[in-house]
Amino acid sequence: MKEKIDKEQLRRFFSGAYSEEDTSGVEEVFQDDSRKEALETFLLSEWHRFDETTMAQDKNLDHILHKLYYKFQHQQERKKEGLVIRLWNTYSRVAALLLIPLALTLAFLLQQDDQQLKVSETWAEIEAPLGSRVKFTLPDGSVGWLNSGSFLTYPIKFGNERNVKLTGEAFFDIKKDPTKPFNVVATDLNISVLGTRFNVAAYKDVNEIQVVLESGKVKLNHIHGKNEVDMDPNDKIIYNSDTRKLVRSKVDPYKYSSWTEGKLVFRNDDIAVVGKRLGRWYNMDVEVRNEKNRDLRLRATFENEAIEEVLRLLKISFPIEYEVEKRKMDLNGKYEKRKVIITVR
Repeated sequence: MKEKIDKEQLRRFFSGAYSEEDTSGVEEVFQDDSRKEALETFLLSEWHRFDETTMAQDKNLDHILHKLYYKFQHQQERKKEGLVIRLWNTYSRVAALLLIPLALTLAFLLQQDDQQLKVSETWAEIEAPLGSRVKFTLPDGSVGWLNSGSFLTYPIKFGNERNVKLTGEAFFDIKKDPTKPFNVVATDLNISVLGTRFNVAAYKDVNEIQVVLESGKVKLNHIHGKNEVDMDPNDKIIYNSDTRKLVRSKVDPYKYSSWTEGKLVFRNDDIAVVGKRLGRWYNMDVEVRNEKNRDLRLRATFENEAIEEVLRLLKISFPIEYEVEKRKMDLNGKYEKRKVIITVR
């Protein structure tokens, strides 16, 4: 039995003449998996109302709905965090809701331009906003996590191969299918697997791609080259996109996947690496000034700690001072990121 939805409430929301109660109702519908089929049926009928003479009868809403569902899922997880995070989540929820009419209109216009677009050629994108983590499920049942400031693009229906594109960091738990290889394209590196758990870090502002294999088998190759490199469990490979060279080492994979559990794990990391990871984790600019102790390294685990508490603990344990600068307003009237300066004594 399909769960009912309030069609008039949805129409009011899409038209822009909605109340706060309507907003809450629409959010609830998009968060309720039991109403997904009814919601898709309703949205499809609304699309046909735009222009019944030009709309094809086989429209597929998955590429739009996927993005909306992930936004709402992300918001639900964020509600469990502290006051500052909850306030940020409120703004994200409003932004996501405002995107619904825009997304529907954009999808309509795009499909009008190319009525012959096939479902297998339609791609969806998942985004993890700065300072957040997003869990995702792919069309084949594979699951994973997307880290702060990252993007994952994938076809809403896999063909003979399962290909995704990653910018940023993600952890993958891939469902095994010998007939359909799974490929992650990260910058100019291709990562090919069958059934595997692994972590990939490929941020735009870094010239290195890091792959850590927890279980299974992985093959790495440059998208313009023919040489392949096999990885075994507990392998970490760092690929330099400038020199096209690989460096392999043995590691504890948990250190590189613990972020999926909301933990920051450091194991003999130098203070510069600590600063970079703190900056991404808390969506801040972290500057490390270290002219006195180049070999200062950290071993620690932080879980659901505010940045102020992390900095306090670092100061207790290490010869450092820190300063949190006041946020400045840019020329557009928006506040810039908070900045932390860590100085090694």
